[in-house]
Amino acid sequence: MAIEDEVRSIRSAVALGDGSHVVCLRLAGEGAFDALDRVSSADLFLQDAQMRPSLLLRDDGVPFADIYVCRDDESFFLLSEGPSAADLIAWLRDRFPEGAAVTIDDLGETHAILSLHGPYAWELLGECLVPDLVGMPYLSFYRVPFEGDAVTCFRGGKTGEYGYDLVVDRRRAGALRARIEEVGRAFDLGAASLAAVDRCALENGFFNIRHPGCAGLDPLELQLQWRTSSTREYAGSAALRALRERGAARRVTYTVGEEPLAERDSVVLGEAPIGALIQAAASPTRGGWVAIALIDRPYAHAGIDRYAARSEGRTVPIRTVSPPLVHNRSLYVSPQRHGYRTRAGDAFPPLV
Repeated sequence: MAIEDEVRSIRSAVALGDGSHVVCLRLAGEGAFDALDRVSSADLFLQDAQMRPSLLLRDDGVPFADIYVCRDDESFFLLSEGPSAADLIAWLRDRFPEGAAVTIDDLGETHAILSLHGPYAWELLGECLVPDLVGMPYLSFYRVPFEGDAVTCFRGGKTGEYGYDLVVDRRRAGALRARIEEVGRAFDLGAASLAAVDRCALENGFFNIRHPGCAGLDPLELQLQWRTSSTREYAGSAALRALRERGAARRVTYTVGEEPLAERDSVVLGEAPIGALIQAAASPTRGGWVAIALIDRPYAHAGIDRYAARSEGRTVPIRTVSPPLVHNRSLYVSPQRHGYRTRAGDAFPPLV
């Protein structure tokens, strides 16, 4: 399926994806909270079944992993993107307090992850498993029975639409996929490759740690300070504190253009270089192109239409914008009032 069709399914209906790029760990034991608090950049004020976006930082303050910390009574799930499971576990063990009473289980050894994305993902999920899932709050998780086992449903998502990661025993994964595909026929279920999910993330301004353009950038440059604490010590906090004192010289800024844009294009104001594009792609939703620019701080503001992207004599006008870059359907679809089968009678704002 073409990426344009996959993005269209994510934006207007429901799409099923493979979450194998997500590492899922379970941390348990008396020292689990203290160990996680030692490494998580975000403060872990979590009630049972709540999730919190955070980062794991290298010693130089640069993100090592993009994580959700999920509290399960006195234990925790860790959903991570970036490093492999083996590298993540080794990194954690190196930084946990010596002798910490905590066990780490890699659920990837026994479980698979399926993902659902789209403005009607909640409805399909409720019909596939249990109706209670329809009312799941954002950044929460819930266990439901399936074929004598349990599926853990995490509601997060990085497309701007309703998003769910379903962690299921590998022995039940095929049956769950078949069930979703069967029920999904009534929802015009589409596919969601990782490339399509990443494209939607770009359209919505979600951080993508896998993209090479983000490598080596710190939370100030990435505008991710909201995921970091300034009141406690944790892995990478000393370097981050020094970065804050120095201040960021550059900052990521989202841009749009009507003509093709390319990564590493120079961003100019008149003839003066002020930055460069670090990620760029065609937008199936908006039309035209969307990009992330790393721009010198004095010029890194939204709503400016005087900049251009330049490469080898080619100059493309661009405009800086605030994310999200699309008008997500999920912002207006309500489980209390809407449904996929009756969508023809609903009036929603355009996606752009």
